[in-house]
Amino acid sequence: MHIMSASAKDSRIALRTSNETKARLKEAARITDQDLSSFILDAANSRARQVLLEEQVMRLSDRDFELIEQLITDPAEPNDALRKLVRKHTRTR
Repeated sequence: MHIMSASAKDSRIALRTSNETKARLKEAARITDQDLSSFILDAANSRARQVLLEEQVMRLSDRDFELIEQLITDPAEPNDALRKLVRKHTRTR
């Protein structure tokens, strides 16, 4: 169950839907021990975060994309500090 923060609720959203969809949402809300409004708001909020994150991830300049592509296709050689860290980590396992 996802619990929403206790922030002030000063805005309203009204929805219209079919009886079938409402019944499905109510059942899912019951299973997750939430009231219908909380369930719908939680689901919509999660989807909104996902959409916004995907939008941010997709916004790379051509220069940034080329840099990332170069780092993936032609990675830098490990330096002494990285080699030391790998040896230390390998010994501790």
